[in-house]
Amino acid sequence: MKQIVIWLLFVVCIANAASAQETEISKSRIIETYKGKQYYIHFVDQGQTLFAISRAYGVSLEEVKLANPDAGETLKPNQMLMIPFVETSAAGPQVIIIEKGKTVEPIAVPVQPKQTDSGQIQHIVAPKETWYALSRQYQVPVKEIISANPGVDTLRIGMTVNIPPAPEKIIELPPRYGFVTYVVAPKETLYGIATRFKITVEELVNINPVLKEGLKVDQLIYVPSITSVADQTPGSGGFTLHEVKRKETLYSISKMYNVDIKDILVANPGLDGKLRKNDIIRIPVKKEPVVVPPENKIIQGRDVFQEAMEPVKPMVCLTQPHRQVFNVALMIPFQLDYADSIRVSDPSSLKLPSDFRSLDFIQFYEGAMIAAEDVAGIGANIKIHAFDTDAGSSLTKTRRVLSGQTIRDMDLIIGPFFANSFELVSAFAMDHKIPIVNPLSERSEIIEANPYVVKMQPSGWSSYSNAAQKIASVYPDANFTIMRRDHAENNSMASVFQSALSKTIENPGRIHEVVYSQVYASGLIKSLVPGKTNVIFLLTSDKALIPSLLRQLNDVREKYNIVVVGLADWEDMEMDFSYLHNLEAHFFSPWFVDYRSDRVTSYIAEFRKRYEGEPELERYAYLGYDITRYFLEAMYNFGPDFLNCLPDINNPMLSSDFRFYKTPSGGYENTGVMVYKLKDFSKIGL
Repeated sequence: MKQIVIWLLFVVCIANAASAQETEISKSRIIETYKGKQYYIHFVDQGQTLFAISRAYGVSLEEVKLANPDAGETLKPNQMLMIPFVETSAAGPQVIIIEKGKTVEPIAVPVQPKQTDSGQIQHIVAPKETWYALSRQYQVPVKEIISANPGVDTLRIGMTVNIPPAPEKIIELPPRYGFVTYVVAPKETLYGIATRFKITVEELVNINPVLKEGLKVDQLIYVPSITSVADQTPGSGGFTLHEVKRKETLYSISKMYNVDIKDILVANPGLDGKLRKNDIIRIPVKKEPVVVPPENKIIQGRDVFQEAMEPVKPMVCLTQPHRQVFNVALMIPFQLDYADSIRVSDPSSLKLPSDFRSLDFIQFYEGAMIAAEDVAGIGANIKIHAFDTDAGSSLTKTRRVLSGQTIRDMDLIIGPFFANSFELVSAFAMDHKIPIVNPLSERSEIIEANPYVVKMQPSGWSSYSNAAQKIASVYPDANFTIMRRDHAENNSMASVFQSALSKTIENPGRIHEVVYSQVYASGLIKSLVPGKTNVIFLLTSDKALIPSLLRQLNDVREKYNIVVVGLADWEDMEMDFSYLHNLEAHFFSPWFVDYRSDRVTSYIAEFRKRYEGEPELERYAYLGYDITRYFLEAMYNFGPDFLNCLPDINNPMLSSDFRFYKTPSGGYENTGVMVYKLKDFSKIGL
């Protein structure tokens, strides 16, 4: 009996000693979102209580109970609890020590990065940290951090990653009046540089004493910016000194001071058209005459309400081949994560390409590749970078692309195609001054307050105005009638057509407006004039009214010469298309392919040869080619400042006739429209 009592006392002592030991509760590193709120996912260990856990996470006991109504007062090992997420300081994870009979405050345990003998920093990943965040924190490019951690694809909380030493910054030379900084290229010599800037080698070395030690690649040196012959510029009123800021160009400086680029170059002969930060250049001061735009002038490619605003063109864009390498990003939702669903092994089960999400935009990419090779064939140096971006509202892939270094080196971005991704990338493009093209959106707000965005889909106002101008130019002496079903239908469209026509033709009295609900078909017939071409804009989509009107107009076409202008959705309606052909129906659209064109025929043959398929307008095969060809040629011909030249470029493509208008406070909008007619049961472009 005595032995039993001693044994029981021994067991009790062991239990008391165990309970008196410190029990450590660490925060979980798993954070999940539930009903819009973030929670730690905590798994209970033996002996833990709700109170101890609440103190460990820095939240109240009531908050823990509210988040876990079924938890109960007694917790079980491995029971899962949801703990409300609370932001903590940057000192590091918190660990709380609970002793029997005591409560203490949370102790912040800072996690300090360690530095190795090789100079690398060992960083412990905190919640929500990304490769991009580490790059910003340590001022090291993302690709270098990834290279220093082979085999690491995804960052996880608590993981240790190596951060290589930050690269040494290039030491900029201080500003020096009369000189600009010059970067020594490979294989250059002192004699070559001196000859280029019309000085002797001795003078070059005197300007840069460091050259006595030899010439090095990428070395920064001073070269003359102003020579004695440039003391005065004809017609000038003196000079203003300007210190070049980062990413400033000759165009932006010329626009700032309202002077021509050629005058700046004359005043700075050693400039050679290239600028570097901290260069000090002379800006000639001269008064420019005020140009008053002529009245009653319609401006091609602009909304009728903006016709009074004559765009300022401070520079003349001259075609001059640029041989440097241009980097172009194609940000296309390839949806590669669905590519494994494509099966071609069983011919009996093959589906249409439209059934596979990964092929939604593949023809855009295929057309772009043909365009890139065509432009390379005329001498351009183009490097295409294709990125798989998000479809729909997701941003995961797009954020991953923006976190890399490659995208920062682009000269042009085409895409993304979906609204959320484009909003994110366009903000990135503005921050890094990269032109970005939106292929599909019709929303005008995407170009507001962002001068680097180019919108390819024209607004309705632009389409109506330009369609009216083109048709009026083909039929300048015609009698014009604009007809709607009632006052409410297409009221704005009718107003634009009437305004554009009245400013295009010599006699606005030849423009008539007919509302069908008031005068019916007889009123439309009365507006026609025998012996003249009668162009009728039927601005209605009423499926019952259109066939009736076309039949009645067809019945009187022997007495009146009639040309009908309809809406693009007519071609999807059920009607007697012979009426449309008899009345030489015209339509307008941003995109139209004239299959009689030799260029189109050649493109189709090349597309079939490469991809063993047929290029389709609806699947963006022509849009991909046209956009890529247009902008690559613009970069090749006009250089990095090609955006400023867009309003002056007239370069018709396969399916489009781009006409760009620079908005006063934002980017560029395509205002081009294609007009075609039905004749001999064919579509013919005007």
